[in-house]
Amino acid sequence: MNNSIKVRKLDNLQDQDFGRKIFDLTWAMDAATEITSNLLQAMIYSGSYLSGAFIDNKIVGAAFAFPATNNGLHLHSHMTAVLPEFRDQGAGYALKIDQWEWAKRNNYSALSWTFDPLVRRNAKLNVAKLGVDISEYLPNFYGDMTDALNAGDESDRLMVTWRTDLEAPKARELITNPELDDVLIEIPEDIVAIRTKNQSESMKWRRQVREKFMAAFEKNGKVIGFSTNSEYVVRI
Repeated sequence: MNNSIKVRKLDNLQDQDFGRKIFDLTWAMDAATEITSNLLQAMIYSGSYLSGAFIDNKIVGAAFAFPATNNGLHLHSHMTAVLPEFRDQGAGYALKIDQWEWAKRNNYSALSWTFDPLVRRNAKLNVAKLGVDISEYLPNFYGDMTDALNAGDESDRLMVTWRTDLEAPKARELITNPELDDVLIEIPEDIVAIRTKNQSESMKWRRQVREKFMAAFEKNGKVIGFSTNSEYVVRI
């Protein structure tokens, strides 16, 4: 992890535009923005969370979350993004830890968010490094998405829950020896690259992972970790 990463809130309009630029670069759309400036200002003023990760005073990542009330009051993290050239340096992790600490200070019982189950980097960060719990598999959750990152695919998502009633978040070790009865759900090395080159292959992965998750969750399976072979480990 890059020790020079600093995380701070993005409160004023100029800072909020820095965060919006990170989101728009990550989920690029023609002549559109992920979230309008007036809506973001209203939500931040009303108590939502927006922070940026900085290296040498340059913003390299941002995270946005808002209060949610389903299943009790908690903080729902809608967007977390890091510029490609600064990934794998710990900026995403730093943003999530800051978010967890903010939620705990503000008496939220948990955080939630969604992520694409096929994206290996996010799977390892969420399940192993952050130690979140997987609560639902949501097929085509957002419907058709037109941004450059998701276009041409179905927006399946895993919903996570991250409790704040602990002293600190607890990571999980990668699993090297799953039990014989564990369900192992493999994901590709780089689904974004596959989607760009071969949409039928991308959809094959999508449906295969969806079917395995839905079948395991119908049997009350629980994701207990992520394996060294890039598989979700689900215990029935």
